[in-house]
Amino acid sequence: MSRSRTKLERRARLLLLAYPAGYRRDRAEEMIGTLLEATPPGRSFPSARDAWSLIAGGRRARATRNRAPSAKENLRLTLRLGISIFLSASIDLLAIPRGDLWSMIAVVALGTVLVLAPWLNSRIATAALILPTGAVAAYRLTVPVPMLHAWQAYLAGLLIAMVALAALSGGSPQPPRSWIWLPCVAPTALMVTAHDSYFVAAQWLDYTRFLLLVVVACWLVTDARPAFAFCVAELLTVLIAIVPDLAVSGMHPAMLMTLLLQFTIILPVLLPASWLFWRQTAGGTSPAMRNR
Repeated sequence: MSRSRTKLERRARLLLLAYPAGYRRDRAEEMIGTLLEATPPGRSFPSARDAWSLIAGGRRARATRNRAPSAKENLRLTLRLGISIFLSASIDLLAIPRGDLWSMIAVVALGTVLVLAPWLNSRIATAALILPTGAVAAYRLTVPVPMLHAWQAYLAGLLIAMVALAALSGGSPQPPRSWIWLPCVAPTALMVTAHDSYFVAAQWLDYTRFLLLVVVACWLVTDARPAFAFCVAELLTVLIAIVPDLAVSGMHPAMLMTLLLQFTIILPVLLPASWLFWRQTAGGTSPAMRNR
């Protein structure tokens, strides 16, 4: 094979990364052969038309793989991911440097295991983690959290979310493995800022939320569920932070501005995610194909 043909094949294989791994295993050699035959001798790059066709075909293949046969199945997976992201950030908020080191390590460790438990697909394992995680969270809340006044309501909200996560866990289908890193972003940010002040660490957690927002918005081209789950997590964050204060002191300008800012961030993602989420329910593929 000539040097130009070798370069052409190598670059075509890079473009094939747009397709799911299972699709590449089954069809890659056939697609590469067709592309090499259709490309004139001497070219070392696929034509713009061929490159776009490969990328567009990969997007369609991934979108088809991510379809589910029922709205209930899709919603269950999405809520599971959304609650995991919410708990990850909320529990890590309790771990931001305050009080003793050991309880901080314990709440991070237990919280991380809890939010990753749905990928074990065991309702019992998830439920068993609620009691120790809730106990350490309650202990951490005995140390005052800046700007968090109704800590009892905050803890109750966390416990309700933990129970909901356990109720949604287990059974079929399993969450895709490609989602598993999403609840790990907040703990990673906390590890980076372990020696910083509360406000610096809280700022880094806000940066991670913005990072997730960008990622899930880009993910909409093939799968609406991560974006929908992110919006669920953000709405839960707003509820757990604002509703207790709203019940105690009522609406005031600062709270109204916070609500408007949150919805300004969420709505541009939530609206297209909701529409694509509904469309994604049609068709459906096998659970094995979706989890590749």
